[in-house]
Amino acid sequence: MKGKKFVSALSTEKSSLYKEILDKIAALVTAAFGLVAALAWNDAIKAVFKEIFGTADAIGPMLIYAIMVTIIAVILTIIVARAASRAKSMMRQEIFQCKLCEFTTKIESEFIEHTMKEHAASQDKFLSK
Repeated sequence: MKGKKFVSALSTEKSSLYKEILDKIAALVTAAFGLVAALAWNDAIKAVFKEIFGTADAIGPMLIYAIMVTIIAVILTIIVARAASRAKSMMRQEIFQCKLCEFTTKIESEFIEHTMKEHAASQDKFLSK
């Protein structure tokens, strides 16, 4: 009996380790995307700004460049985080079921998104129930 508990605990610990590894890999990939994007596009965008504005030292165009790079990095970060969440959800094979409606999913991020969109607390939802 003790052997089965030990194997079960070891399996749970192994699954937890895989989840941590996925989290770390997702964080590293996200950081790599940000760094690669910034380095790869830096000279090209500076050249375009220099062509359009005459100098790459202008503050306005450099702010536009910084905003564009930030937006791209945020979008890629969201994509990687959702992919990691889906991978972790598939590993644990848990089913998330909404208690307020018939929505079910195996992906935790989809369940959270559904809950926030469909069942967020608002005055008209309280009045209608």
